[in-house]
Order: sequence, then structure tokens, then C-alpha cells
Amino acid sequence: MIDPLASRTREQFAKMLREIFGEYLKDNVRTSVPGHVLSFDPDTQLAEVQIGLMLEPRVGDPVPRRQIVRVPVQFWGGSGGTLECRIGEGVEGAIFFSQECIDSWVDQGGVAAKSEPRRFSINDAYFVPGVRSVPGAISGFANDGIRLRSVDGVTYAWLKDDKTVSMSNGAGFITIEPGGTVNINGVMITPASLVTTPNDVVAGEISLTKHRTSGVQQGTQISGVPIP
Repeated sequence: MIDPLASRTREQFAKMLREIFGEYLKDNVRTSVPGHVLSFDPDTQLAEVQIGLMLEPRVGDPVPRRQIVRVPVQFWGGSGGTLECRIGEGVEGAIFFSQECIDSWVDQGGVAAKSEPRRFSINDAYFVPGVRSVPGAISGFANDGIRLRSVDGVTYAWLKDDKTVSMSNGAGFITIEPGGTVNINGVMITPASLVTTPNDVVAGEISLTKHRTSGVQQGTQISGVPIP
């Protein structure tokens, strides 16, 4: 019996196998892809997400991929605490796909039995916010130390590279300079406990610049206690 493939060279077989496995991997193995949030449940911290790249069918024009539901969202934290950040529609990030079915783990945690034998499925995704496109880049990015800030940059807590610590809520600010001087809305407090301010200082009802003294007549003697 004549082998119909006998005339094919090793290179042709290799090319054929690459094409076969390439098509299989493209349709059946997923690793990660950028995307964004469509909706988020703060009680379960599960989101509905959209892959940010269209599906290219073998025939026809590219089309958006279907939404992925019940996707766990990463928030940085551990046993000592958690960093919470509001997740809204349109938040960009990276979508990762588990090599095994995660349905039972999402519902139970711990070490859960797999509910299905599927692998690298689009249904087994989790979302890591913060991976951004150029249009979604952070405005006013300082690239200086570590800054926890609001989206508009008005409210922040900032540990700068030069050891300065600064906080602001938009209405006021506090800065601790590397030498230890504290600046509170322009009022300077030095390590030697000297306070410099262009404004008045009031303790209770007594003004430092406007107070009067009691129990004395004008002269060279020491006065009594200040009165408002």
C-alpha cells in the first residue's frame, strides 16, 4: 500500500503541525488580556468585565467578545489590613484566566473540589485593576515616592523620595519636611518648638496679638494675666 503522505517533506509536516496546534491554542488556551469593568458588586467584590480586544472570526468582521460574569477583583491586602478603592464602570485592568475551573473556589474559598474539568476557560477569569491604556493614564502623575490620592489629585497622602511627608484634603495641608519642620496651612513648627505664623494665635478666648492685661496701671511693672 502506498502512503499518500510519503512525498511530504519533514518541513511540510512541521508546518502542518504548527498550524494545527496554533489554531488549537488560539481557540482553547487563554492566559491574560486587558479589559475593563462593566459593573461591580461591593458586597461580593465580584465584577462583570469586558475583554478590551475584539474577537477575529475566520469569516467576517471583528466583533466584541461576550461579557464575563462573577469575576473576582483583586484588592491589595493581607492579614494586617486591606486597601479599598472604589471600582466603577470603565475601570481598566488585566483579566487573567485560571488554568482550572474556579467556580467552587469563588463560592467556598479554601481548597474546593472542581465543579467542572474545564481548563483555561473564559469563564474562569479574575480581574486586576490598574493596568491602563494611554487614554486611561493617570492625570498629574508625580513619579515621586508613594502617593495615595483621589482621582483628581486634590486629596492625597504622599511619602516623597526626599523623605517629605505631605497630606491634603483640598482645603488644608500638612507637610513634614526632612529636617522635621511641620507646615500646617502655612504655620511653621520647627524642631526647636518655635512657631512662625503670619496670622494670629488664639488660646481659648485669648488672642496673642489683641489681648489686654488686667490688674495694672500703665508703668514699668509686670502685669497680671491676660484677658480676652
